Amino acid sequence: LPRHLAAEIGSNARFLRGARHASSLQGRAGTAQRRVKVAYVEELVKHPRLPVWPAWFGIFYILLDLITGRPDWGAKLEDMFGGRVCPMIFDNTRASDPFLLVAHHRHSFNVFDPFRYIFRSVLMPEGFPAHPHRGFETVTYVLRGGLVHRDSFGIKKSYGAPPSADGSGEGGAVQWMTAGRGLMHEEMWRTGSATDNSDQELFQIWVNLPSRAKMVQPRMQLLGASEGQGRSSFAEVRELGPVPHVEPSPGVIVRVIAGSADGVASPVDTFSEMAILHVTLAAGAEWRWPRAIGWTCIIYTRRGDVEVAGRTVPVHSTVRLDRESEVVMLKGGPEGGDILLLAGAPLGEPIEMGANIVMNSRQELAQASTDMRFGAFGPVWEHTEDDESWIGRVSAHWGQLGLGVRKP
Repeated sequence: LPRHLAAEIGSNARFLRGARHASSLQGRAGTAQRRVKVAYVEELVKHPRLPVWPAWFGIFYILLDLITGRPDWGAKLEDMFGGRVCPMIFDNTRASDPFLLVAHHRHSFNVFDPFRYIFRSVLMPEGFPAHPHRGFETVTYVLRGGLVHRDSFGIKKSYGAPPSADGSGEGGAVQWMTAGRGLMHEEMWRTGSATDNSDQELFQIWVNLPSRAKMVQPRMQLLGASEGQGRSSFAEVRELGPVPHVEPSPGVIVRVIAGSADGVASPVDTFSEMAILHVTLAAGAEWRWPRAIGWTCIIYTRRGDVEVAGRTVPVHSTVRLDRESEVVMLKGGPEGGDILLLAGAPLGEPIEMGANIVMNSRQELAQASTDMRFGAFGPVWEHTEDDESWIGRVSAHWGQLGLGVRKP
């Protein structure tokens, strides 16, 4: 061939090869882009908020919401002064699997509350006296204030946030309690005496255990500040340091209670794959989190509002995302947003719930009731008993069964 024709043919061949390569890359990129599905909202629910601690504050917020039609006003007052709890009980346990319940508590205990003494002495103690659990885990994430834990294995732990805590999550604490085969425990607000003031805010989350772990030995894992007796003959206690956090981009803070996010992992050991994240977004700040396909994902808006894949989720709303997508995209609203994110692999097992017992069959529920009557969960005590009386009751109970518990 003439030299100029050969050069032209070679140039065209190189061009065609380059074009085919670019087309191949674009095709692969386009395929990858198509495969990345952004999670969308399947369900949005606003659960009722109940007035308590102090109840009259909560009643005022409810009336304000009804009169003004502006629930965000009541939400801001609640965040400032307390007075309500929002129990989110997931009736469709298949859709929420492995999560069973979330409760958002925001309370204040004030010496000038005219009804506090009557409420505390006659109607309702300031906390949750001894009660049983079996077959699941309770996760308590404290943002303000704290709790004092005592249980039927002789463990006493005071845990919570510092007095200066503003609810941002800085200095927060987590108690991850695996009930397993069963125990009795109480969680009383760390309020001091009736003449002391305290501010309280926390989440309690119920996480189901897989059938293989329903009867494991009870244990407690703690993040953040705690103090007290942590040795027991029957239950393991692990103190794991502060709640890990990461700031992946300007205006975004992620606190990792369980699982991992943005290269940071929680030291909490779980019996199934999951993540529990507290995410704070400044106004307009965006955050992406890659979630495993098939996982359940539930988001609760604690402060402000957020956009989830372009859909606005107002304050105090709970959304459930689809399971087929693999990326969660959030954006802070005009005043920013603060959310709790629960995500996990569904267990796909039958669930039978009886008050504070979660098993896989009615026969197992009946067995749990029998075991409790025979003392397998431990003794019951009054929340007013001092530590000497409580630990004496615990020691005597296990001693009668031929077992022993270490005293502090």
